[in-house]
Parts: sequence; structure tokens; C-alpha cells
Amino acid sequence: MNSPEREHGCRQPRSVVLRVLIVEDSPTVSTAIAAALRDAGMETHVVASGAAAIAEKSVFRPDVALLDLELPDVNGLELVARFAQDADCGIIVVTVDGAEQARITGLETGADDYIVKPAPLRELAARIRAVHRRLSRPDPEPDPAAPRGPLVTLDCARRLLSGPNEENIALTEAETAALEALLDADGGSVSREWLSQTALKRSLHADDRSVDQLVLKLRRKVASAGASDRTILSARRHGYVIPDPAQFRILPPRIG
Repeated sequence: MNSPEREHGCRQPRSVVLRVLIVEDSPTVSTAIAAALRDAGMETHVVASGAAAIAEKSVFRPDVALLDLELPDVNGLELVARFAQDADCGIIVVTVDGAEQARITGLETGADDYIVKPAPLRELAARIRAVHRRLSRPDPEPDPAAPRGPLVTLDCARRLLSGPNEENIALTEAETAALEALLDADGGSVSREWLSQTALKRSLHADDRSVDQLVLKLRRKVASAGASDRTILSARRHGYVIPDPAQFRILPPRIG
């Protein structure tokens, strides 16, 4: 039975008004950017430090975050990595360092785009919309010529995964519960909050990374059993999703 806590359909459309979190410690720069984005029809929220960015992100729930790399309390790349791990908003670095290696490092750390200050404000608004469009686009349809059918067997009672090589991979109770919840969503996404309640038996707090660590370990075990390393995907703003649950055979078979 699907829980009301679960989100059905990865990356569902939201309001046309984009929410943009501006992480910038220069009041002059942040004021100019915020005004231009509001004129472009976006909702903005400004913070001046990494700590404030982390705290406000869970409250403001931005579609896209603009991150300066020169912040007073944190290495900007560490903040990019943190936001990228959350996978719940687009990330655009806006910084003075335009060196090629800096761009490469920012993008490889997890940024979706990289803009050098002073940022042309109309271009910045266009880049924000472009990043949001890319991240909101549905995942491609599976290749009809690709092999179908179960690749991995989940034995719920024994908490085991097994693949084509028939090697058993042990799961913890929490990993089993999380995998069952993801499969029960039938291709829809499952929120991090619901995974925390279902698998870890507790509510999820703003800075709690336990669900992400749980899914990371589960991904590795599922891949070791023979499924693709993209079997469990991050669903921005929604949590996690198994787009192709037909890869799994579940023992005992589910009723209904």
C-alpha cells in the first residue's frame, strides 16, 4: 500500500515562481542580484554565510541556490558539496575566480553552472531558468531493446540480496525496510522523511544525513548484486527513487 507521505512521479512540477537562495557576503552584490531576480519574477532569500545557508535551505526550500565561494565561515567548495549531496536544488557558483581550474573544480564538486563576477544580471536570470529546466526534465524512457526482467532478488525475511551470480549479500534491517519502501512506490519517489520514519524509526532533522548514508550503502550493495549503479537515484526535492522496480524480484511475493 502506498503511503500518503510518498511522492508519486519523480520531479513533479511546482509553482512557476522560482525560489532562489542567494549566498553572498557582500550586501552590495546580494542586493543587486536579489532586485534583478525579483524583477524577473523570482522569489529570493539572501544569507551571508555558509551556516545560514544550510539552516535556511531547509526552511526556504529553493529551486536554485547561488553560492559565492568566498564566505566568512566555510570553504565555498565544501558548501557546494553539501548542497550537491542533498540533491534538492540546482547549484550555480557565482564567484570572482574565473580560472579554468577553478571552474572545473566547482563543476566537478557538484555545481550545475559556474558564473564569474560581476555577473550580467539578465544572463544570471536566464542561467537560473536553464538550470531549473534541466533538473525538472523527466528522466528518459527506458530503452525498449534493453534486457527486461528481474536482475536482483530481495529476500525480505532473510534480509538478503542475490543477483545472477547467486552470491548472497546481507542487508541490515534498516536497509531492507528502505529498499522495500522504494520498491513499494512502483517507480515514484519516496521522501527522505518517510525513509527515515520507515527504515530508521525516527523523524528526520534538518542536518540529519543518516538517510543519505543509508541509501549510499544500499546503492553499493544493490550494485554488487548485479543491478546498475543508477538503480537508486536522487529525486530532487522528493528524496530517492527506483525508476525501474522491475529489476527486482521480491520474496515472499507481495500480495495484491
